Amino acid sequence: MRWRWDQGRLDYFRFDNVVRIAETLSQMEGVVLNVGEDPLRAPLVEHTGLGFKPDHYRVWRNYARVFRCSLLATDVGHRLAVTPLCRKLADPSSGVTPDEYLDFVFSHFTLPFPAFDDYNAAVPPAYPFAALVKFAASRGSSGVSLDEVFSFVIGNNCMGTEDMSWYQRLSPTGRSPHGDEERQVREMLAFMGQSSFMKWFDGRLYLDSSDMAAILKATAPVVRHERKSLPEEEFFAIAETGGDAYFRKLDIDLNDRGFPAETFREGGRTFRTHGKLERSPLVRKRFFELHPAAVCDACRLDVKRRYPWTENILELHHLLPLSSTILVGGTTTSLDDMVPLCPNCHKSIHIYYRQKLKDWGVDDFGSRKMAADVYRLAKGEIVA
Repeated sequence: MRWRWDQGRLDYFRFDNVVRIAETLSQMEGVVLNVGEDPLRAPLVEHTGLGFKPDHYRVWRNYARVFRCSLLATDVGHRLAVTPLCRKLADPSSGVTPDEYLDFVFSHFTLPFPAFDDYNAAVPPAYPFAALVKFAASRGSSGVSLDEVFSFVIGNNCMGTEDMSWYQRLSPTGRSPHGDEERQVREMLAFMGQSSFMKWFDGRLYLDSSDMAAILKATAPVVRHERKSLPEEEFFAIAETGGDAYFRKLDIDLNDRGFPAETFREGGRTFRTHGKLERSPLVRKRFFELHPAAVCDACRLDVKRRYPWTENILELHHLLPLSSTILVGGTTTSLDDMVPLCPNCHKSIHIYYRQKLKDWGVDDFGSRKMAADVYRLAKGEIVA
């Protein structure tokens, strides 16, 4: 089976951008997509800040795969039709977290996918993301490379429904990418790297959690025993499966993953992901490899010099406690949004965040800039 995804659109698959796209598409539901002036371009560009190039093509022509692979929308009779998932992401009261959204995609997305021209209802569906989670779990701390995905997972026709022992016994097949498969699968791996429990570093995907049972449960394929012959019907069947009951189940699963119990809720979205990202040993290792001489970004304390018997007690602070995001290059995970802090400064910054949000009467940061500005305010009020 050929593995398919969109390519060259990583920025559009960042969770915060997916939410903004969902908010826009939900407002545009039912518009005619192929007649008159492009109805999507102006609202999408204004609300998301993304380019949707080239300007002389209709947005739907060039970005329909993004909207479909994100499980947000498709066209029915040349009109925009959005999914319940799209509406849920667009509703600020629903509080869908990055992990909840990603786990939904991981457990529901199937190949052959109805957005692609090779869709065939008679072909048994494969769950590529579920297969990748299990394969990464079988490899432990070594992670998996793109070449290994092709040789072990795709070459052995893994469906994602097999048990873990299957993935532990896999042998290499030498299967190599055909055509644009290499880039498309690489971008699938980078997309997965947004999850708090998976990291995409230097061309390898790592599982970053000790709670394997909860991860496998939350990403388990949601199997349907009949596929729709019409691609549009199959697309909605994939995106609707489970509905709210799925997310209620997922809330329990996420709470079982060992996220920090300390809690301040910055809006409906995710201190859990934020805290997990800060405490990730993989992210920490990578950050300090890149910044070996780091000192506390807030008080400038050189902890190695002050405490020479310690190796490094600096902690990582994620400037925007909203989502774990991938960069356009897909080579790292949110490192540009992170700063090193000594333990005292780190704790005090989070207290400052709580107070500022409460003073302003808001539940969440509205943008990366807003979060970064509040962080700079906190730094400026530290008494030397």
